[in-house]
Amino acid sequence: MKKMNRTQKSWMIIGLCLIVLFMAIGYASFATDLTITGSSNITSTWDIRITDIKVKSFTGGATKAEEPTVTSNTTATFKTNLVSPGDSMTYTVTVANEGNISARLDDMTVSDENNPAILFQITGISENDVLGEHSNTTFDVTVTYNPDVTSQPADLNSTLEVALDYVQNN
Repeated sequence: MKKMNRTQKSWMIIGLCLIVLFMAIGYASFATDLTITGSSNITSTWDIRITDIKVKSFTGGATKAEEPTVTSNTTATFKTNLVSPGDSMTYTVTVANEGNISARLDDMTVSDENNPAILFQITGISENDVLGEHSNTTFDVTVTYNPDVTSQPADLNSTLEVALDYVQNN
């Protein structure tokens, strides 16, 4: 075996030291704990609601059986007295976006007791209508005694419920 001279030994020691140094740096980089701290706040507000229901007009002997009610923020119930065919009452409903997130009407559910003598019509609002932040919109709900009825129906009552389902507008 050949003996190493002093220069070769020096380079060998320097090489081994560099290898140990790189291994130490590698170990230190994988063994370090990374701690991230901070906080964030959400400042948006979702607040869609029916704020007002007023009688806009009536025809014939139509009257309110009860004041229209808002049963949840976006659901309203209407009860109307209709005397003879052709009588009708129209309500104007105001929906407000009191929050700071733009909303879109995703679905509108109209439920009634399926009385063929009483007709319901909603105008001025439709699915996909956008309600901007801090704004409002109005629409009309008309309750009509079917003018084509030729005899007194057995069921003289019907309750209409309108439910609006808003989602965040993208």
